Amino acid sequence: MSGGPVWIKRVGDANIARANVEYTAGFDVAGRAPADERLARHDLQTNAAHLLMLVETNIITVENGMAIASGLLQLREKNEMGESFLRPSCEDIHMSSETVLGELIGSEHAGRLHSARSRNDQVATDMRLWLRDEVAGLAQDIAALAERIADHALKHTTTVCPGFTHGQPAMITTWGHWTMSYLPRLLRDIRALGALLRELKTCPLGAAASYGTSWPIDRVRTTKLLGFKHPTPSGADGIWSRGELELRFAQVAAQFLSHLSGIAQDLILLSSPPRDWIRLASEHVTGSSIMPQKRTPDFAEVTRARAHVAAGIAQSLAGIGIALQSGYNRDTQWTKYLVFDAADNVRGAAELFAQVFDRMEVNAAPMKAACAEGFLNATDVADHLSGKRGVPFRVCYRVIGEVVRECDAQGAIQLSVLNEALTKVGIAQLSAEEWRMLEDPEALLAHRTQAGNPAPTETGNSIALLTREIREEAGTISAARAEWQAAMADTWKQIQQLSG
Repeated sequence: MSGGPVWIKRVGDANIARANVEYTAGFDVAGRAPADERLARHDLQTNAAHLLMLVETNIITVENGMAIASGLLQLREKNEMGESFLRPSCEDIHMSSETVLGELIGSEHAGRLHSARSRNDQVATDMRLWLRDEVAGLAQDIAALAERIADHALKHTTTVCPGFTHGQPAMITTWGHWTMSYLPRLLRDIRALGALLRELKTCPLGAAASYGTSWPIDRVRTTKLLGFKHPTPSGADGIWSRGELELRFAQVAAQFLSHLSGIAQDLILLSSPPRDWIRLASEHVTGSSIMPQKRTPDFAEVTRARAHVAAGIAQSLAGIGIALQSGYNRDTQWTKYLVFDAADNVRGAAELFAQVFDRMEVNAAPMKAACAEGFLNATDVADHLSGKRGVPFRVCYRVIGEVVRECDAQGAIQLSVLNEALTKVGIAQLSAEEWRMLEDPEALLAHRTQAGNPAPTETGNSIALLTREIREEAGTISAARAEWQAAMADTWKQIQQLSG
């Protein structure tokens, strides 16, 4: 990475390292486009659908339609080449499109495109087109992350390690069972995105300023051309609900980043001394401008911050929608900026974490060694005594609690101390064979065969189940995206034909 950060070292894949640097740098050096620049492509799509409908309903002539179609194709080419046609003096992308269109084909033609619509239904439609793309893209990225985590977890269904509660050693588990627990969280995120996508199937175009138009428009036609399912049943609600769907997206983004921040915290703690149970790839650590030895998991720390920011964005969006009078209110313009921030804040996170899990090394030896400390088998010993000796669990619990206190200095239960305590309360002592099993992490896990628990076979079954459900949810979203992309491609094909 020539010309990269001062601390760059030991980098294998420069492209992955660069993505990590960009993610951690945030907006320090990256510019941000004006809000309406993001809507240019979607506004052109809305214009194309509206134009075809105006010609088909004889609201404008074919001659006018041909000229406008030619101009829209020129604007589309500019947009695809990265050339901006946003004019700050025109206030927004909608008036900019109309103004530049007039310069290309003349105002006699361009001035007719706005017939039978308002900027209200125009921007509401643009935002739904934008949201639809963002929802599908994020769902795809999360599904890809889930696949990487599932692959990682499957490799470690027998890699024993301590499990924690309250940040303290609790019981023995496996690294595969631990990391598999991330998958249900990602599944919920994808399901939430799927639910939002179902709300995005209606099209506000044709509602005009909320109260319709006297022009004989065909809302069903424009809905089909844009790949939606049907027009908004209430034209007014299609306008007035601006900010609500944006809030839903921001909430899912915040939920997903909250899930990632928990994973990030795990990676920070487990990759740091004295544990060093995992080792992050060189591409995913950063360094210091003064301390050349540093391997810092900045991406994980940044993710915690992004999660906090995401929660704040969602809260701000929720606040804007409170107590607005029925009808359009200019307050909702600010929901556009906030939802764009939400998208920027979450962008790249799933892809980066997928690479982290793909390249992360697991140090199984220190993980297993740690299972001998912290009295991790205490619960298993109590369960064994209760089941094999026929003693109430609570009695066994109290006995083991006393033994743990007596063995605190050793950091592990001593068989001699345990048997002495059992004799005092009239419970048969443990044999050497029983104790070998109770000290063996693999043997203990072999009894955790209930669904969802850490026995290797059950962990594998759970991973298979969750992977299947994630693929089904993601597949439904991908299929929906393919439908609307085909519809929009056909719309442009018809624009091309209309242009002559």
